[in-house]
Amino acid sequence: MSTIRRWSGRRPAGRRIRASVLLVSVVASLLSAAAWAGPSAAAVPSGFTEQIVWAGLSEPTAVAFAPDGRVFVSEKRGTIQMYDSVADGTPTQIADLRTEVNNFWDRGLLGLAIDPQFPTRPYLYISYTFDAPVGGTAPTWGVGTDSDPCPNPPGATASFAAIASPRC
Repeated sequence: MSTIRRWSGRRPAGRRIRASVLLVSVVASLLSAAAWAGPSAAAVPSGFTEQIVWAGLSEPTAVAFAPDGRVFVSEKRGTIQMYDSVADGTPTQIADLRTEVNNFWDRGLLGLAIDPQFPTRPYLYISYTFDAPVGGTAPTWGVGTDSDPCPNPPGATASFAAIASPRC
């Protein structure tokens, strides 16, 4: 299971915006590290403290903050979790696309964005690998699983455009 952490430290007023941008960059870097090992993986920089914000997520890939305070987190396996606020510790699963998402190696639900006019237009936009050959019907490789297997043969690296072919 993965966790999302927040580092915070005291900064002069003029540096708060840059520190916020840095914080978002640090969180994005932590989320994109597929093999992130957890609390012992990174040393907290001098002048910062570490706090677990959300725990129990399954390979989080993107975080999107809505203007109304809600926070959306996509998970590589094909689910989207929603927190009512940054202080909310219990998510509500608002989408389960595991049947549609091919989750193998670097594939999965990888991108998440909020409509610019949210919540007037209550849309989330996602980017994921479809679990079927081009023109096919999902699911092809992973039926009812969090992770899609790859039959061998052909094997995981048998074709560069594997998802577009009958191979995995």
